[in-house]
Amino acid sequence: MKKTTKIILLTLSLCSETFLMGWAQPNANPAPAVPQHDSYAETMTYQVSPNDLTDLQRPVTSSAMFGVGPSTLHDTYLTNQLFDGVAVNLSLRRTRDMQCKWLDKDQWFDLSYASTDDKTSSSASMIAFRLRYCYAMHKFWNLRHPYHASQSSRLFVGPMLMTNFGADYNLTMAAANNPVNVHYTMNFGLSAGYQWNYSLRQRPAALRLQLQAPLLGTAFSPEYAQSYYELYMGDNSGNKHMYFTSLHRQQDLDVRLTADFPIRAIFRLMDRYNTAVRVGVNYHIETQSINHLISRYSYMQFVIGWTWQHIPYKGRTL
Repeated sequence: MKKTTKIILLTLSLCSETFLMGWAQPNANPAPAVPQHDSYAETMTYQVSPNDLTDLQRPVTSSAMFGVGPSTLHDTYLTNQLFDGVAVNLSLRRTRDMQCKWLDKDQWFDLSYASTDDKTSSSASMIAFRLRYCYAMHKFWNLRHPYHASQSSRLFVGPMLMTNFGADYNLTMAAANNPVNVHYTMNFGLSAGYQWNYSLRQRPAALRLQLQAPLLGTAFSPEYAQSYYELYMGDNSGNKHMYFTSLHRQQDLDVRLTADFPIRAIFRLMDRYNTAVRVGVNYHIETQSINHLISRYSYMQFVIGWTWQHIPYKGRTL
């Protein structure tokens, strides 16, 4: 009896399976199987936003340069003598195209120091330092080479805001009442330049010329024969020692010619950040004529440094 019951149950089971298979057979388009995605790949797919993709096309170009060269210093508030010597300069720069794809923003930070001696007797000496910050926004035009796809040019021009703070110190007059003269200017001007992009050993390289000059601004200056002690003790309300300046009172010209040579074209290293060696020349001159006081500080330097590119993600995960 038990054996007969097992045979009946087995027969019913086989018949039910056959019926279900035959009922499901007419469906010729079964639902596709859902693919199994890797969890890391899903993270890569769903966390990339359109802003991230735009940022990938707008790398930040940063550079750090060190310069050294002859300099000239003249400050009639301290002495009528003309001094010359050597100036050293540290320059940091950051450039990036904006999302509109026809503007870029350019930031400069310069720190310079000069040690000079009297031209005639060499018995007197002066030192000077300057701290400059510049923010520029350029309208640029990208020009493709008609015959060489690896070459292109960029022409850019735009407004600039610049502040300059520094001081001249006469070491010979260290025991006198006025051994230091402070310089402070804030200017609005023009920044323009030209960049030629080419290929060196199948790596990107560039030659760049940039010029910056102020047009309007304000400058600090004491009065003629006025000591800083008198300036400190007097009534300084109303910014009496800040003067409006333009090209006839103050000039601050900076010209840079640099060339980028990719490191991978010189010797094989990790090229993750498009690193390149930057060499060139930098000419800078600033003059001021206020209250019958004339100051002049200039240098011509050979600069060397490096430049690199990176993508800021602003906390987003890719």
